[in-house]
Amino acid sequence: MNTHPSGKTMNIIGFSKYGKPSQLKKTNVAYPHGFDASNNIVIKVHASSINPVDKALLSGDLKMVRPVASFPHIICYDVAGVVEEADLEGKFSVGQPVFARLFGNENDGKKTPWYRGAMAEYCVADTANVVMKPDNLTFEEAASIPLVGMTALQALKSSGLKEGDRIFISGGAGGVGTIAIQLAKNVFKAGLVVTTASKGEKENLCKSLGADVVIDASGVSNYKNTRFDEVYGGNNDEKFDVCFDTTAESHEMSKIVKEGGKIVTIAGMPTLEEIRRIGGTAWILKLFLKRKERRKEFKSARSVGANWEYLFLSPSHEDLSTLAGYLESGEIKPVLDGIWNFNSEDTEEGWQGAFNRSFSGRAKGKCVVQITS
Repeated sequence: MNTHPSGKTMNIIGFSKYGKPSQLKKTNVAYPHGFDASNNIVIKVHASSINPVDKALLSGDLKMVRPVASFPHIICYDVAGVVEEADLEGKFSVGQPVFARLFGNENDGKKTPWYRGAMAEYCVADTANVVMKPDNLTFEEAASIPLVGMTALQALKSSGLKEGDRIFISGGAGGVGTIAIQLAKNVFKAGLVVTTASKGEKENLCKSLGADVVIDASGVSNYKNTRFDEVYGGNNDEKFDVCFDTTAESHEMSKIVKEGGKIVTIAGMPTLEEIRRIGGTAWILKLFLKRKERRKEFKSARSVGANWEYLFLSPSHEDLSTLAGYLESGEIKPVLDGIWNFNSEDTEEGWQGAFNRSFSGRAKGKCVVQITS
């Protein structure tokens, strides 16, 4: 990384090559500099959270879609903290508490700068992706929201969910699922919210968030028990207006969606159309991505008179601001699996424990690393 003109540095968590989680290292790099100060701010990071996409980025699974611009690369893109350096346009002031999703410059044809990662003592954020932190949230709670909150909100808006509708959400105890349940019940006013989760703590969590029915998730994916299509695969009145897939099971959801209903997925392989929508133009994508109409999930949904689509998160200041309002009013609340210490090298209590827990897929809600107390 480039040296700061005055030699100022900061600690980060990042990786110097694609690979396994063991590639993540804590190291010291230059303090952010050389960015466009007109519409960017520097945030003194108080907390950052981990998402499944971070594991995919680390492994190299996304390098043809969103390649790392340079190494070492700072991981994670959800952040909450205090403005350290304000933008020249004056949208934010030093000392203001904010939270953000760091999208970089994927949509304008430029490479994402090295300083875009959030698991660091400082980060740079485009003001278009930053909003004020609600006073009733801790920095750790605020840092858990951006990706999962905007993903859930955009998926439900895209689905056409209306008041009184029946919605099925797979993976209700996950980061996106916990927010989707609350939005469906408290904001969109769904008439019935059904989800999947394993019995015990995750089942109880989903019910506490507003799920009317929780189907035993030991019948889904790699387990054997009750399957959701066996419970809701009967007549059309028992089926769902909307199915939201967070667990790569949208093909099976054609059995439980109503005629005229919609299935939205954020899991598995994206469609060629969705990659193009977010700015991916590499010709090689055509070699391994199918158009929506050729996907078995689309064909299966169409065979029952329903629609299917894949959704990638899009930058939206409006959506993040809307979520801040819902958080402030209490209509939705953050769900944290735990908080880990950035400055600790303990493999359980320190930052490594957070990544191990999140990447295991067993977390209830979000895993957050506290960077500044």
